[in-house]
Formats: sequence, C-alpha cells, structure tokens
Amino acid sequence: MQFLLTLAVLETREINNVVIVGAGNLATSLALAMHRKGIKVLQVLNRTQQKGERLAKRVVAEFSADFRKAELSADLYLLAVSDSAIPEVAGRLGLTDQLVVHTSGSTDISSLEGTSGNYGVFYPLQTFSGSKPSGLRGVPVCIESNTPANEQRLLSLGRRLGGNVHLINSSQRKVLHMTAVFASNFSNFMYVIAEDILLKHDIPFSLLKPLILQTAHTRHEDIFRRQTGPAVREDRKVLDEHKKMLAGYEEYMDIYDLISESIIKHKKTR
Repeated sequence: MQFLLTLAVLETREINNVVIVGAGNLATSLALAMHRKGIKVLQVLNRTQQKGERLAKRVVAEFSADFRKAELSADLYLLAVSDSAIPEVAGRLGLTDQLVVHTSGSTDISSLEGTSGNYGVFYPLQTFSGSKPSGLRGVPVCIESNTPANEQRLLSLGRRLGGNVHLINSSQRKVLHMTAVFASNFSNFMYVIAEDILLKHDIPFSLLKPLILQTAHTRHEDIFRRQTGPAVREDRKVLDEHKKMLAGYEEYMDIYDLISESIIKHKKTR
C-alpha cells in the first residue's frame, strides 16, 4: 500500500510545464523537444531579447529578459546557461522549493545549493546545433538530484523526451564530459586538419566522408581492436614519410607524432 501511495505522489508531481533559462543551441533543442511532447513551456528567460523572443515565439511561451520576473508556478526551471553563470542566474530567479536543474557536464550539483530546496542536473550528452535543433531520441541523458523524488521526476522527463537516461553523479559526469572532448571535439578538429591540408592540395574533403562514417559506425566490444593505420602496425617507414609531408605544418606534425606514439605505446601495454 505504501508503495502504491508513493507512486501516486510521484505521478501527481510529473513535470508538465517548465521555464527555460537561456536561448542558445541546447536551450532551443530542449524547449522544442518539450513543446513537441506536450510539455508546456511557460516562459523563456534570456538576457538577449532578440534570441529569447525568437525561441519563446516558437514554443508559444512568454518572454522576459529580467530573471527576477520568473514565473514561479512551473514544475521545472531548466538552466541552459554558461557554467560560470549557473549559481548567479539560479539565485536571481527567487525560487524557494521549486525544482531547478542545470544542464552542464562539468559543473557540480552543489552549484545549485541554496538556490532552492529542490535541485538537480539534466545533462544531455550530445552536441546541439542552432541551425538544426534535434530532440533527445536515443541521446544519453545524465540525471542527478538532491532527493529520490526529484530523481524520479527527472528520469521520467528524460524518458518522455526519448532520451536514454542514466543516474550519473557529479564526479562521474565530469569524467564523462572530459572524455566527450576526446571523442567528439578532438575528433572534429582532426577533420579540420584533414580538410585544411586537402584544400591546399586541391583535393575535396568529401573523399574522406565514407571513411569517417565507417569509422564512426563500426562497433566492437574492444574499441582498440578497431584501430588501423601505420601506427598500430608500427610501420616506421610510412610514419616517417607522413611526417616529411607535414614539414610545412609544424603544429599538425606535432599532433601526428604525439598521437602515433600514443597508439604504439597503448598497443604495447595491452
């Protein structure tokens, strides 16, 4: 009986409306995803009026550039602002016991202590584009909160939005965010380097796209077993030839050498 009563309480506290704080790529994607799922966006708060009003119009919400004029009846206050602004922005909302969350991968949940009696983290592990906002279908969503009840509410929200939700604490989330830099940000910069060199030799970058897609889509339990190329073969002749070709690109040569030697070292330690 107690279990059923607990479920009933949690169901009555389901998140059905939200105030979005921010109007950047992440805020836009989350606001549109909620709007499509029937979760009412009551208000958009953003310092820049033009961006804030544009997003508010798309989700049929009110807009304010003054955080002190936040609508205080929402089920959730979602902060999609810069990491350094989280405590200050949350403090200006004038919340008491309303549920407030930030969306940062590298900011501790404790940054929201004192801003409300109910707080947490709703961190989608994905890169979002302003030109083509995407939803959360299949996206890992990392949840953390200060109470079990809030945890359940955020888990339910993540599932409603189609996310692949996980309970991840602040320490784990920081590690996850750091490794995402390797897996995504650094990988993308490798594409930038390749494109830069190819363009200087009048070769289209599009020739690499099938290879990039194949590398991204290949699945194996042991990721390193997918590693190919001259470094994993320890083919010093090819490695030296490549470095000679990079003679006019000193920084790229350093990156090539560092990563190649890291691959060789990793192979030997396995």
